[in-house]
Amino acid sequence: MSSGQLLELVRSKGYERRSEPFQLSSGGSSRDYVDLRRAVASGADLELAARAVVDRLAEEGIDFDVIGGMTMGADPVAHAVALVSKKAWFSVRKQTKDHGRQQRVEGAALGKGVRAVVLEDTVSTGRALFEALDVVSSTGAEVVAALTLLLRGDGPLRRCEEMGIRFIPVLSYRDLGIEPIG
Repeated sequence: MSSGQLLELVRSKGYERRSEPFQLSSGGSSRDYVDLRRAVASGADLELAARAVVDRLAEEGIDFDVIGGMTMGADPVAHAVALVSKKAWFSVRKQTKDHGRQQRVEGAALGKGVRAVVLEDTVSTGRALFEALDVVSSTGAEVVAALTLLLRGDGPLRRCEEMGIRFIPVLSYRDLGIEPIG
């Protein structure tokens, strides 16, 4: 139920078809612009997205302790999932902090015995997702799944399969009826 509501939310608040292609952060281009941070900017919409994530993980039988990914793409939804699931969140910095404890991962402590879901809001090529997976794996935490709210192409799915990581999209380009990236 939540994924259907999320799809309608994305269509109404986060999607636009442009006459001219725009450049994606992955380097590709598309006429279909999807802004999931805009779509989930209100509290009620963010809660809906978090519940869709929790429902999807439950459908897949994934039990986890923490959820997070690269800052900024994963942060809002990871925080909201932590609230609705009573689990913990983490955030992976783009670079190791150069002061204080010089950490790359903030929030919950990751390490041996911790079951982590690595999240990204939108995955096209998976660059940010795979960087976060590397960082989380290096802590000794067990990556139980990689999850995205929206999968824009099939390449990351295949790469996760090759790595032995379960990849779970809540929505895909097929749901929106748009062309895949890559």
